[in-house]
Amino acid sequence: MHGDADVGAMALHLTVRIDERRTEPEVWRAVIRSGEESGAGARVLTAATLHRVHYADPSWAEQLREAVPDLSSIGSAFADRELISMIDESSLFTDSLCVISSVDIDAAAVGSLVSHALVRGVARVFDGDTIAILLTGAFPAAMGGPVVDPAEVAARRAHWASIGFVDIPGTAAMLLPVGSRP
Repeated sequence: MHGDADVGAMALHLTVRIDERRTEPEVWRAVIRSGEESGAGARVLTAATLHRVHYADPSWAEQLREAVPDLSSIGSAFADRELISMIDESSLFTDSLCVISSVDIDAAAVGSLVSHALVRGVARVFDGDTIAILLTGAFPAAMGGPVVDPAEVAARRAHWASIGFVDIPGTAAMLLPVGSRP
């Protein structure tokens, strides 16, 4: 995969945790490591946590709400099909919702746009899904917890809008329209 910036060779690594009873969302971990080293010793440039639910499961919104309380507003927004159709009608025809609930970036990689490469890779892998990102969870503060500083949220909004994400009204989240994908 080629990144936005020339940060060397990169590879997107995905791992998943699935509840066998299917009562919880799939929890994915997406990681891009530095190409300078190989194996487990390679430096992690950026990593994201994804929560994925299938619309065919009637309890998908509750699964999101119970997994991470900050995801309840996204679940409610996506349950409102009229709202989503105003943002991106094509998103109504996907099978699953993949919410990027956090993105961490190594201090040395800040400014390289490696987070864009990670999210574009996620969008390619989950091509048949609706992709959303939680603004208050993306780039979490070092001490944990959501970021609520309006200037920081605005900066994140601009960062993700630059690759096609659009606001979801009534939430601190954005949607990547199907037509804006790589």
